[in-house]
Amino acid sequence: MPSAKEGRYQAYKLLRELDAQIAATMNQVAYGRMSGVDWQRTCKAHRIAFDEWIQFADLQTGEENHSPPNNPTICD
Repeated sequence: MPSAKEGRYQAYKLLRELDAQIAATMNQVAYGRMSGVDWQRTCKAHRIAFDEWIQFADLQTGEENHSPPNNPTICD
């Protein structure tokens, strides 16, 4: 089992990646680039970063949810 320090570092890395993906998504929105291959790649990377963070957070709280959320998004 990882130490508390390792867990905090993992949380930090995951949150940094999520923050970077949020910034990339907002950049695409700000410039009106919400279609095409680049938009799909941005959305996919954002989803992956979010899913990895949620999986980590769920493990820290003892919860496990392996089913994806059923929320429509503007990326679909």
